[in-house]
Amino acid sequence: MKMSSRKKRKRGFTDKMYLYNVVFVTAVVIISFIAVFLSGKLMIDTSAISVIIPSAYAELAVHTGFVIWKAKAENARKYKDVNTITDEETEGLG
Repeated sequence: MKMSSRKKRKRGFTDKMYLYNVVFVTAVVIISFIAVFLSGKLMIDTSAISVIIPSAYAELAVHTGFVIWKAKAENARKYKDVNTITDEETEGLG
């Protein structure tokens, strides 16, 4: 059998953790919706769910901010020489 010419890109640890976080938040939301739906029939108190869903999304937002900040820092380091303005470029500015 012939191997495909495309290589699978290895995901980093942060990417894997972000994917797990998204899956976890999705599972929390789905389970919460099911609990609210069944609360009428089973007579359970679902007042804690009013806190669980926003806190799950808050945790996802913090993780997203971390991933974006990390990518920004890595790109700034990677393209440090490209982003510097030389004296030749500033001569025409004024």
